[in-house]
Amino acid sequence: MARTDTTGGNGYVIDNGTGSQVRTKLNQITAAINSLNSGSGNPSINTAFQPHIDTSTNLLRIRNAANNDYITLGNVSIENFGYATLSGSIFTGKVTHNYTNSLNIPVGNTSQRDSSPAVGMLRYNNQLNQFEGYKSIGWGEIGGSGTVGGGTDQIFVETDQNMTTNYELTANKNAMTISPVINSGVTLTVPSGAILVIL
Repeated sequence: MARTDTTGGNGYVIDNGTGSQVRTKLNQITAAINSLNSGSGNPSINTAFQPHIDTSTNLLRIRNAANNDYITLGNVSIENFGYATLSGSIFTGKVTHNYTNSLNIPVGNTSQRDSSPAVGMLRYNNQLNQFEGYKSIGWGEIGGSGTVGGGTDQIFVETDQNMTTNYELTANKNAMTISPVINSGVTLTVPSGAILVIL
């Protein structure tokens, strides 16, 4: 830890002096540079865009252009300053999106779903043309009435013609479908008390 002071010159300024005095000041400046001006609190001698590490908080800070305050860049004791990385991050607190346009979510086909999905995952399935989320019983459509039609009409309920994956109706729910072909080896489970209507 080292910072410059007024010994042999103010801050990074080197006064005229004897070889020993100039060497002392040069050593002080070199030590300050090597430690990134680290020390407790903000430095007492400042210049615009001067960086420093506050050892009392582990924060890397830089002087603003007006030379009247420091701006915090991040915590040097945390990988990547604790900021989210482009390759993916885990947020442990509430995340607020404070804008009025759109939030892009993952888009992909059915085969591109997570190989090990977890409850709460959200994506848009561009093969099924629907938003979908994952819960304990599997992937399911999110939002909408499930009806389609021309223009803004919501007239028809469309269902797939083949059932290719095991499925159990949601507890305390009833369901209906239209003449599905259930593939060999595929199981459809109707919980006790539920009603399944096949048209």
